[in-house]
Amino acid sequence: MLTQPEYRATRCTRYRYRYSECSRCAGACPHEAVALSDEGITINPSVCRNCALCAAACPTEAILPDNLPRIEILKRAVKLPEVTFACAPSGIKGDEIVPCLGGLDAAMLAYLAGRGVAVTLAGAHHCTECPHGAQGEARLGFSLNAVEVLRGIVGNDKWAEISVPEGSETEAGKAGHNSSRRHLFRRFVGRGADQMMRPISATEQQPVPLKAIRFDAPFSTAGRELLQILFEAKQEERLPLPAHPALFVARVDIRPGCTACEACARACPTGAMQIRESATAWELGFQFSRCVSCGVCVEVCQPRVLHFQDEMKNLAKASSPVTLHALGKQRCARCDRFFISPAPAETCPICEGDDADFASLFG
Repeated sequence: MLTQPEYRATRCTRYRYRYSECSRCAGACPHEAVALSDEGITINPSVCRNCALCAAACPTEAILPDNLPRIEILKRAVKLPEVTFACAPSGIKGDEIVPCLGGLDAAMLAYLAGRGVAVTLAGAHHCTECPHGAQGEARLGFSLNAVEVLRGIVGNDKWAEISVPEGSETEAGKAGHNSSRRHLFRRFVGRGADQMMRPISATEQQPVPLKAIRFDAPFSTAGRELLQILFEAKQEERLPLPAHPALFVARVDIRPGCTACEACARACPTGAMQIRESATAWELGFQFSRCVSCGVCVEVCQPRVLHFQDEMKNLAKASSPVTLHALGKQRCARCDRFFISPAPAETCPICEGDDADFASLFG
């Protein structure tokens, strides 16, 4: 009997910021089982086939498929010199049976290859016959493309090959690794990338009310931690890593015009955007090692000054956040409170609001 993935609402950017336009999970679902709303998403159990493609597309890991336990799979796979992943619909034998090869995200594949584990992806020939094959094949190509990008930036001589054999090579039983299959891997690299590489929307909108942002404790994701392990494995000077939508990592930058509204830090699900205060100063900080490129900070930013960098030059884990914007605190001449403001001011926003309310009531 088919089950459906677990949905963790507090990790979903649509739940944390009700005006978010994120639709990655719905776009990845080949069965139209995911419905979007301002409250998050709902998964229709009557049409969901639990292919795990929605989970692979989610940067915050808000969707957890029970038939693709990534951490448990990785713990078993890293003990082997080579591992074969076989998709369940194809009926091919393998070390690990997964609902769809497209559910294997780039961080997971790159982590294994970076640890010297040769990976064979068996069953891709079955995509044309599989009900979720078209989306699965595109997602697999998208992830393999990202792995190639990572290999060129942080790879070394210990990186193992990832191969995608033809159907005839795996029909008889378990697929073994063979470097001669490299050309089959190339067939998938880049497939699906064009339609999946969509920028974060920057449409005009009205200022965001606080009730549109749901506060919750920050969290980390397994995929982001795997990527950071890869980044730390090679400390010498390396080329910049270009932004890639299949790699859930990004570096946020800021242009002039920040109003210090703090909406980005309030909406950020992983704590990558941080507010730091002292008695005399206010700072907006960014922690690269926690960012999963969900884009909710870019969406929620009212003056539209936050944006993703096109490439990331420093991938190491920093001990403290990078300061994006800093302001000195001022003291209100009327109530004596400390407050922050983008420009020098005599009175704090609370006193100014009191004046506006009094004027609207009494003229």
